[in-house]
Amino acid sequence: MLIHGSEHPHHSKTFASILASFTSEDEGLMLISNQDAKSSDFTPSNIILHKTRDIMWDWFSFAKNNFQKKRWDWNYFNGEKWGRIEQHNLEKNFRCPPIKGFLPWKPDVILCVSPHEGHTKYQLIPWAKKQKIPVISVDHGCPLVVFPFGNYRGSMMGCDANAVWGEFAAKINSKQGAEKDLQIITGTPTLDDIPAKISLGKRELKKRVGAKLNSKMVLLMTTHREPLKSHCDDIFRGICERYLFDDNIEIHVKPHPVELRNNNTMSFDEKIKIHNQEVDLHALIGASDIIISPATSVIVPALALNIPFVNLLDPNSGIEDAHLYSPLIDMLGNVIGNVSEIDEWISNIPTHDEGNINEIFKKVGYKCDGKNGKRVFDLCKWASSNKPIREWKDSI
Repeated sequence: MLIHGSEHPHHSKTFASILASFTSEDEGLMLISNQDAKSSDFTPSNIILHKTRDIMWDWFSFAKNNFQKKRWDWNYFNGEKWGRIEQHNLEKNFRCPPIKGFLPWKPDVILCVSPHEGHTKYQLIPWAKKQKIPVISVDHGCPLVVFPFGNYRGSMMGCDANAVWGEFAAKINSKQGAEKDLQIITGTPTLDDIPAKISLGKRELKKRVGAKLNSKMVLLMTTHREPLKSHCDDIFRGICERYLFDDNIEIHVKPHPVELRNNNTMSFDEKIKIHNQEVDLHALIGASDIIISPATSVIVPALALNIPFVNLLDPNSGIEDAHLYSPLIDMLGNVIGNVSEIDEWISNIPTHDEGNINEIFKKVGYKCDGKNGKRVFDLCKWASSNKPIREWKDSI
């Protein structure tokens, strides 16, 4: 198996439990960028170059190969364990133009994340299709709303299947235009560390993220897309003003990764703890007593860890596309709070029926048993044996 870990180093977390599924009978090679890609790596800043690139791709399926060997790290599975390897030490048996070099063997299957951008889209997938190598993508997040800017989810980008978080994500992708039968529900490998977090307990998790043990931890999670960003930032600003000097409450903030990259996170008082991209996100969520955030992918681990969640996606907010949130809010029901309940929920943290929480989680997260990586790996093995991907069943 060839694993293309994308042009963002943080995506390596997606593959951790998949890599752990390899046995002595398997061969594997993983490449992932050692530095975050910039927007200019995907979209030419010059409008003429941008249009030229799009025309060349749309009409002739051609795009310049910007692969730079120094930007990529390689890991090789030698039948016992994964280890870092230098590219020039690879066996040169099978020519692979997308990496401007060779592979030790022809892959039986290719696994990738974010097939809608960069090197994966323009080089790896077209090459794999010509070589008749099946390509499986892992959904990089859990889509919860059919947004107009989410049209990229409607294309499989040439992939043979897409491993999705749950049935709700499969429906969203298919509503955007993706082939329904190729949205394969495996659960996301990114949740496979949560059983271990639950075993640690909230007190230990609070220690790990630097939270006070005797205070109520309120976690604010920001977003980067306008107009939702400004709407949420105004709410966060009000929360900080009301609770900044309350000794019983400690406010933590997890900015969206895109905000951190673009350096446009709203300013916060120095008393508020800001967490960068390297923080253990699930430890941070598990340490929280309440989370206030728009209901993006983060609601899935929050449900798995049974952390009360106030959703800032308000159909009555008056902001653009707000009406699109209604199906999600109807599905989540009363297990989440809304904007009008923020102060009430902070003052008196609610508890919800565990059975109800589990039923909602199944729809958006499928399973949280630490074995989703094994499911994705099993799907890849199935695809590599030329079996119809639509017929794969979860046997883990």
